[in-house]
Formats: sequence, C-alpha cells, structure tokens
Amino acid sequence: MVAASYFEAKELIAFGVSHSAFDVQSPFVEDNEFEKAFKLWDSPFYLRKFFNDNIEYFKQEYWIGITEDEFVRDVTKSLNDIRKELINLFADHRLHAVVEPLVPEEEGLRLSQSIRVKLKQGWIHHRLAFRFYAIEIEERKCYLITGATIKVHKDMQKAPNTKIEKEKLEYALNELTENKVDTKELFIDFIL
Repeated sequence: MVAASYFEAKELIAFGVSHSAFDVQSPFVEDNEFEKAFKLWDSPFYLRKFFNDNIEYFKQEYWIGITEDEFVRDVTKSLNDIRKELINLFADHRLHAVVEPLVPEEEGLRLSQSIRVKLKQGWIHHRLAFRFYAIEIEERKCYLITGATIKVHKDMQKAPNTKIEKEKLEYALNELTENKVDTKELFIDFIL
C-alpha cells in the first residue's frame, strides 16, 4: 500500500516553505505531496524559478555548469520516465526494491518500527537528482510519501529544500509514532 501526505498551507509554512512559494498557492496546495511534486516539476515557470532561487548551488562544481535551459529540459525529459517507473513499482508491489533507509542506522529497525526512507529517481545533467521521501510503516507492505525534491547540493543536508522535506518527514513519523501506527492495518484504521 502506498499513500501520500497532504499538508495545509500553514503547516508547509511552519516547515519552512515561503509564504510566496508555489507549494502553498492554488492549485498546488490542494494536492497530496506525491501529485504536487509532479505538478510542480511539470511547470516550466516553477522550474525556472526553482533554478534561479537555487542558482548559488547550480553554479557549484557539482553541477558542472548546468544552464537554466538544460535544467528545465532534463527535468521535463525525466518526468514521464519517473512517473511510469513509480506507477509500475506501485502496481507490482515492488516499491520496497528501490527504497532505502534515509540513514543506514535505520536499516536494523525495519522489522520493529516505522522508518524514514528515500527513493532516488530521474536524471538531471547526468546526476540522479529526484528524491521522494516516505515513511515505511511496515516493511515491504505500507508506505506514506511525505514529499519530494530535486537535489541541488552534493551534500543534500546543506540544501534548504531538503531541510523542508526532512521537516515534513519527521512530522509525519512523529504523528504515526505518537498514535502507535506501525502496521498497514493500523495505518488504514488511522487514516479512515
């Protein structure tokens, strides 16, 4: 089972999203985090703004001189492949084959509790650049997608967009933990 979080504008702002960001504006704020990512990444206007908002990172050696047009082209080209791959993984119940713990130390906790996981997909300028974040509620059985982002810094922990995604991830994990949701069945009961 795969589900996706929905956050209200005030929650997103509390996580660090700017009041003027696309994420908190209509029609984007009305979508769950999975659908929102694809809508945002499908908007050339959003992509150009994202590139320019993060220009300091795109000028670093990690991106080897990527231009705004190359960035937009590569994101646009990757989207259909990412969407198809994820839909196939969901349909075939194989998402577990491509997710990995957010930090290696959580691997050993999978059998006993919910853990934070990430999924790397899609290419920008020869870099595996798209990240989806989720809670693995029950190993190989139940996932809650909390957000997604584009990698802008070699050390993702240093990028503001990654920090926001981690805030959303931690918030969702805390909600599940506080409500003792650690199985697929309990998650279904919790959301219904």
